[in-house]
Amino acid sequence: MKNKKNNNILNTFSGRISSMVLLTAVIISISISAVVLKMSQNIFMDTYGQSQEKVFSQIEEELNILNDDMQKVMEEIDSSWAFRMYLTGASQMDNVEQYRNMYQMEQDLTVSSSSDLKLLNIMVLGMQGQDYLSRTETIYMTKDEILDSPAAAAAMDEPERMHYTFAKGGYTQTNKDIDVIIVSKALYYRQSRQIYGIVFITLNMEDLQKYYDYFVTDNSSFYMVDAEDTVVCSSRRGTVGKTMDDSWYIKAKNAGATQCTIREKGQYLTVMCRELPYQQKKIYGVVDNRLALTQLYNMPLLIGICLAIGCLILAVSFFFARETIRPLSTLVQKMSGIKGGHFQEYMPVEGTLEVQELAKTYNYMLDDMEKYIAELMHTQQEKRKSEIKALQMQINPHFIYNTLASIKMLVYQNDTKKTITTIDAFISLLRNTINNTDELVTISREIENLRNYMQIIQARYGDAVQMEFYVSRTCQNCEIPKLILQPFVENAFFHGYPSGQKGTIQIYIEKQEDMLKIRIMDDGVGLHADTDNKVSLPVQRKEHFSGIGIHNIRERLQLMYAEKQSLSIENGPFGGTVVTILLPARTKE
Repeated sequence: MKNKKNNNILNTFSGRISSMVLLTAVIISISISAVVLKMSQNIFMDTYGQSQEKVFSQIEEELNILNDDMQKVMEEIDSSWAFRMYLTGASQMDNVEQYRNMYQMEQDLTVSSSSDLKLLNIMVLGMQGQDYLSRTETIYMTKDEILDSPAAAAAMDEPERMHYTFAKGGYTQTNKDIDVIIVSKALYYRQSRQIYGIVFITLNMEDLQKYYDYFVTDNSSFYMVDAEDTVVCSSRRGTVGKTMDDSWYIKAKNAGATQCTIREKGQYLTVMCRELPYQQKKIYGVVDNRLALTQLYNMPLLIGICLAIGCLILAVSFFFARETIRPLSTLVQKMSGIKGGHFQEYMPVEGTLEVQELAKTYNYMLDDMEKYIAELMHTQQEKRKSEIKALQMQINPHFIYNTLASIKMLVYQNDTKKTITTIDAFISLLRNTINNTDELVTISREIENLRNYMQIIQARYGDAVQMEFYVSRTCQNCEIPKLILQPFVENAFFHGYPSGQKGTIQIYIEKQEDMLKIRIMDDGVGLHADTDNKVSLPVQRKEHFSGIGIHNIRERLQLMYAEKQSLSIENGPFGGTVVTILLPARTKE
């Protein structure tokens, strides 16, 4: 009994309105909470993203400063007479001269190096076999092996600039088995372009880590990638030396922006990119927005505030809804007594202003109800007559008689295959025209009707006239008015090729932006000079399929598409007639 009572309450007008208001309040509360959360998240992520972008720009600046410092070291070594004498003429010096030369080399290198580069591994290798190390280490590779390395080859190929080359190990014992970046620069005579030595500066991952370490957190990562998409330095050490093929990297690379947001595996990543032109590298900073938001944003508090606001909105909405529905419930109870279709049961005008207005409107409705019903019945009758008339106009009985006569002749001629083909075409044509009362049909269906119609006509008059279709695939499912093409094909067949003349009727259908362009072209005798495009189909001929004329087609197009359509009939540039129809391209849902 309790469930039945609850169902009765939900079926009442007041119950449903209350439920609708309650549901609306819940939806509004949830929507507002979601919008507030989303907006706050976006504001936070924008602010956080801007701060991270500034930090990332600082990394770029510091790496460029590092490049400038290394360039200074290279230039100082290149301009040092002590290094040049040591690399080219050390074998001709005595011990004292060599000691003085080494001391001057140390002084020149000390002047050129900043405090950050004091501990770097700097090696200078002469082409005559001399070598110099800035630190007390042991070179474990031979001179020929060093000169054959990619870093040395790059320096000798382009001696004018510095080169940054990733290697799985350096040239000395301390960095033999670790990932390093070797900065190389050739020393050469400016006049002869002869190379007399190469400078190698070895940077290990720890040397580079201090430039990006303050950017990296649990929710952000750093990558340095070369032109071949190889990771040469990264906070994710497992990726160093590997080809970068992550989807976020490919998307960011294709985007070509300094900052973009990428969705990967349901998560949103903020990717920052900077190019280091002197190093021929790119650096990427990747921030996981969800992790950043979780770590730096008090989501439980924000969700609690939104839920509290939503509950307040819900309570206020429900209170006002109940107060508004109370007078309507009284009106519903009084109206429930009007049953049986008696339109003389007027409502008493009483109650609140809203209820009184509803009662007056209801009484006015009763006064006009019989009048409206009578007019509606008359309109429906006229509409039915129009529909029947339109359906009857779709096909000419004489066409049916002549088609059946043609089939009869084929049977007498014992042409079974052609008889079956003609009957199938006739059945399909009747089904699509008589049974289908839709005003619009797809282009594929209309083309099918034309093929069937042409099959029947050729069975009666021969195949001197052929038909060709050139329909774009994108147009197959577009809708056009039914029987909009057949009258023009029929007109071309009967009047474009007199006395059994041979020819071809071509139909072209294509899309041009949001318009559908239809052309019906024939190579027949064409229009007379005095027609001025005012052509009509001679519907009085009994062999025609339908009684639809050009004037009727123009009216249908004008009624359905107003000024968004056009129909033109003119002589073709090489003879014959060209009918052009432009319609809005509408696809069947």
